[in-house]
Amino acid sequence: MNKPSLLILSTSGGAGHHRAAEALLEAARNSPIPLRAAHYDCLDFTSKAFKRLYGGSYLAMVNSTPEIWGYFYSHTEKKPYSKKGLLRIFDHFNYNRYLKALRSLDPDLILCTHFLPYVSLSERDLVKEALRAPFVAATTDFDVHQLWIDKLVRRYFVHDAETAWQLASKGIDPAIIGVTGIPVSAGFSQRSEKSAARGRVELPTNRFTVMILSGGFGVGRVQEITGGVVDLLGTFTSQAFNLIAVCGRNEVLRNDLENRTLPPNIHAIVLGYVSNVHELMDAADVLVSKSGGLTSSEAMAKGLPMIIVDPIPGQEMRNANMIVERGAGVLAHDYHNLVFKLRQTIEDPGHLAFMRERALALSKPHAAETIIQDVVHRYLRPS
Repeated sequence: MNKPSLLILSTSGGAGHHRAAEALLEAARNSPIPLRAAHYDCLDFTSKAFKRLYGGSYLAMVNSTPEIWGYFYSHTEKKPYSKKGLLRIFDHFNYNRYLKALRSLDPDLILCTHFLPYVSLSERDLVKEALRAPFVAATTDFDVHQLWIDKLVRRYFVHDAETAWQLASKGIDPAIIGVTGIPVSAGFSQRSEKSAARGRVELPTNRFTVMILSGGFGVGRVQEITGGVVDLLGTFTSQAFNLIAVCGRNEVLRNDLENRTLPPNIHAIVLGYVSNVHELMDAADVLVSKSGGLTSSEAMAKGLPMIIVDPIPGQEMRNANMIVERGAGVLAHDYHNLVFKLRQTIEDPGHLAFMRERALALSKPHAAETIIQDVVHRYLRPS
């Protein structure tokens, strides 16, 4: 029996697309139907200069001028894009190299966690190069931007019914939309009791625990945010806290926290880029973070309420709106508002419990397995 071949493609530009792809790869490797599955960053099939330009330009924009990204996001949402105009640079430098890689891999199905792998191609390309694999897309935010929509895509996977409605309103046949959730790693599908989880990460077990997640690339005003959290916790002189600070690749933040003298009522662990976010979330009572689609989905899977701060205009702000509207978190509009929101959360355990319940109600921790089961059933039956 020949094993069907599944190619999972993500794209650099924020860590979420890669995390979703790795979750799908994990699920594919655990599929009861044996698959030959592999995950690549599609920019690995382009020049090193283009890969740096593509990923670096997005991060530079959202870090230094997020309002420009927000304008771009909203402006390009208003009408269908032009493949020719949008992808002229990609085509000129990378087109043949990318096509050659797809021909060499020759998958039975291509599952994308970013739109670039398919919007860079046309139906004519597929026929000309005898590329037989259909494309399907697993979206990675609670909002689906116009850029995801392309006639090459045979099936879309989205977070919930509202996202599916939004996609259908853009002209996509509801029959090809699967409501599955955003794929997260299997580590987020099980929850541990908080005291046990704190013990595993060497934290005191009986303290209110705040987790700050700066993101895999340390994007955002995290020094100011983290300083505000520390200062606030220090004002609760009769209550002790744990602080988990995950700094990602932001070494400036990590060094600042490691060298800072904390108030005596705070026990802190300061971490860089970690692979056990699921364990750390189990230990936390509340998450202070941006509202990336993967981070938000992971927090929901753990029943972890969010205090959202500094969301990127565009997809992250729309994610934040959904989380707040559904009661799974609160939005802090600026640094000072964050301090107020966190104080409210600490002082109102009833509201914290409500947000935890709402987060769990919204969670879809088995989305990756559901997506793999769907594509196996539809496209990857063994021959």
